[in-house]
Amino acid sequence: MCEVRFATIGTSIITEAFTRALELAEGARLAGVYSRDLEHAEAFGEPRGAELFFDDLDDLASSSDIDAVYIASPNILHAPQALRMIAAGKAVLVEKPIATNLEETRKVLDAARDAGVVCMEAMRLAHDPGFLALADELGRVGQVRRVSLRKGQYSSRYDLVRRGEHTNMFDPKFATGALMDLGVYPLHALVRLFGQPDDLACMGLTVDVTGQGDLIDLLGSALLSYGGMVAEVAYGKVSRDVLGCEIEGERGTLTWEELGRPREVTFTDLDGASTVFSVGDDVLEEGLNMVYEIEDFAAAMAGSFDVEPTNRDSLVVAGIMETIRYREGIVFPTDPAEVRG
Repeated sequence: MCEVRFATIGTSIITEAFTRALELAEGARLAGVYSRDLEHAEAFGEPRGAELFFDDLDDLASSSDIDAVYIASPNILHAPQALRMIAAGKAVLVEKPIATNLEETRKVLDAARDAGVVCMEAMRLAHDPGFLALADELGRVGQVRRVSLRKGQYSSRYDLVRRGEHTNMFDPKFATGALMDLGVYPLHALVRLFGQPDDLACMGLTVDVTGQGDLIDLLGSALLSYGGMVAEVAYGKVSRDVLGCEIEGERGTLTWEELGRPREVTFTDLDGASTVFSVGDDVLEEGLNMVYEIEDFAAAMAGSFDVEPTNRDSLVVAGIMETIRYREGIVFPTDPAEVRG
């Protein structure tokens, strides 16, 4: 398998984590960095081994020395930048969420399929060996009846919101907020394990960031039904969630702490007896498990990994998030005109 030469769009904390994971991944390396400021691209990329630097997206798209692009720009730019790279024949690994709504997500995935290039959402848990092994343990609980999946962590940018100041991290114009940035994780976990839900109800805590009805969510919860099972999904950026995750069944309950990176899982039977077992034996710190998505992406480019199942999950999740947003009155500039009003 030939080594995949990656370029990155975005120089944020998540991009830094990606480059660290890239150093550990087999079959891929960092070759280039894009930033609107060339000096910034060089300052970010040179210490990490990059050799090519861009401040023009067209130059990046046309470079014959780049095979794939990791897109970690603001959410609102994911789809247009992905489409730009796909049109130039580049494979794209797009940081979650892959796009702002269902229509955009479908457009990106269809464009990649038509162009014959690999496109995949950078959803770590879909590739993490511990999370994948967790799916094999569901039989322990018998018939699953209730699921609780959570992702909540305090955002330092919320301090700006509390002071009445602007931040892109809580701005519908940038397609951000708690659901898009954190809720996407438990929703992907749910869809990965149980597929598309039949129905949902939701409630979110929103604020008007402009005083003109431009709502964005600070936290939220959703109830999703699967016939004989109910799932609870909780997410937020204004507090820290420490409850962990549960899958309850008629023979017992599975619990674990880190949503997308389970390593030790506890099975508690109906009598209260507990057994702890391992579903992952790596020692990678949080964030570095991005190595698994990178290696799967490289394998997909070599024809030995099928991205279609994960892309179908991305479409389902995009539809769920769109439904939740519309019910909460959260509208992005990319949404249909009839929704924007």
